[in-house]
Amino acid sequence: MVIQYIERKLVEKSKIHRAELRKLGQSFESEPLSAKVLLLKQTPQLQGMNTIIQDIDTSTEDFIFYFDRLATLLVEQYVKFFFHTARATLTL
Repeated sequence: MVIQYIERKLVEKSKIHRAELRKLGQSFESEPLSAKVLLLKQTPQLQGMNTIIQDIDTSTEDFIFYFDRLATLLVEQYVKFFFHTARATLTL
């Protein structure tokens, strides 16, 4: 009985949180992004992962898998813009 109550409260909070996120996104849709913001190319793979992550019925395992995959794509894109200099290293 207590477990059912907790699960119900978590689902309610999740729905409220998702609605607030949608509202926040809609309020800033017309605002231009900063020149420092880079967007990932909207591929079918990226759109699919985004849909899965935002689906309330997605299992925890799938959410973690796709979230990790999305994070990997973000890091890969960041590395492309990371400023570095090549150096030769001599090891003995």
